[in-house]
Amino acid sequence: MNETDAWNSFLMSGSVLDYLQYKAIQNAKKAPDLEEKDEIQNKRTDTKGAEHR
Repeated sequence: MNETDAWNSFLMSGSVLDYLQYKAIQNAKKAPDLEEKDEIQNKRTDTKGAEHR
């Protein structure tokens, strides 16, 4: 099911479950972008490791 089909199902039924399915599809489409940004932000810029004593 794609985003349009999910939205049309929600419009016809008015069901909260159909709306949640629509939102899950939307969020899944955005998730790769967020994951990519997180990976870049979490990269270390220094090469110094943890100091063990």
